[in-house]
Amino acid sequence: MRLTAERLTEITHLTRKSAQVAWFRQYLGVDVPCDRFGPILTDTAYEKLLEKKLGLVQNSATAQTKQKV
Repeated sequence: MRLTAERLTEITHLTRKSAQVAWFRQYLGVDVPCDRFGPILTDTAYEKLLEKKLGLVQNSATAQTKQKV
């Protein structure tokens, strides 16, 4: 399900759509598409971005390198 306007404000502490998009670019390194309702991002996608940012998910190249060592 798409993040609600309230949830986006809770996450970013910002209310302007353009500011929220900029926040995701700065802190999570992703350009989030936006429409008239705000950034288009699902709960699941946001959780996965957080996991990646926190290092809880390994990308396949990193995992292969660690297995070879």
